[in-house]
Amino acid sequence: MLLAQRILAAVLACALLALVACTPGQPPAVADTPDGPAATVRQLADLLRQHDLSGFARAAVPPQDYRTFADAWQQDLSRWPLSELPLPEKIVPMLGALSANDAERQLGQDYDRQLAGQAADLRNAAQTLGLFVGQYVKTQGDFSPSQRAHFGQVIPVLATWAQGAPLADAPRAHTALRTLVAAARATRIDSDADLKAAGMEAALAQLDPFLAAFTGVLSDYGLDLDDSLAKLQTGTVTTKDNLAMVAVTYPLASKPIQLTVTLRQQAGHWYVADYMDQAAELREALQKATPPAPEPEPPVTTPPPSDGKVAQRVGTAVRGHWA
Repeated sequence: MLLAQRILAAVLACALLALVACTPGQPPAVADTPDGPAATVRQLADLLRQHDLSGFARAAVPPQDYRTFADAWQQDLSRWPLSELPLPEKIVPMLGALSANDAERQLGQDYDRQLAGQAADLRNAAQTLGLFVGQYVKTQGDFSPSQRAHFGQVIPVLATWAQGAPLADAPRAHTALRTLVAAARATRIDSDADLKAAGMEAALAQLDPFLAAFTGVLSDYGLDLDDSLAKLQTGTVTTKDNLAMVAVTYPLASKPIQLTVTLRQQAGHWYVADYMDQAAELREALQKATPPAPEPEPPVTTPPPSDGKVAQRVGTAVRGHWA
């Protein structure tokens, strides 16, 4: 059942959208503006629907924070925004397995031997993995309370969807494998070292076509994430100081998912507050990881002669004058 677990874990990891950050309090509601916080949330959702990870990253945080995330990426201190998925450690191994030599034939044979026609086993695997991931997100991992609340709604919906999806359909599975293998190889990423070598912006751009292919495969299995993003709605907007809380609802496998996104205003623009907080912490980590520049060496000079030598020279000069 290893292949089934890999497929379903990848689905649960890549299907979740991380626009989460809640702030307590009930300040008065205010109307949104074309460049206001609710419009920012809708813009971020639209960038994800366009499979534009690098564009999403640039719009989600101020320029200074974007540079911080990029620097931290190069220092192996961050893999944001990939780290916002509930199982980020599954992404690169999935790309590696799909882009390996002879992956399409090998994975296809594994599927035919273990999973083809095994609808009951796949349903059980989906249920078990859903419980495992749900418990992991609830009690482990580096998630904020709002992320845990969001994923707590999403994971059961995805597990229920996976139990009813035609994962045992062999022709459909082989078509999906061909699509994903080609898309994974096109990323030229199959290790964390590849992510680092590419740098954050280039790596995200390389992953964009794979994200598009993956969401296309999910749609063929009845999980249309692009439709979920297209139907995302923003509701009540509340503000307090320079923070805004935006109520968000979107459908996932025909089930409504509700969350609150907290944004912070800076230089007249709104950004995801949770990401800005992460960037601030990373700046401190980067400062600690960067050793201070060495102080310049003092210039080398010839020391003056000692007092005795000075007196000797003066005496010689005097005697020569009166000779």
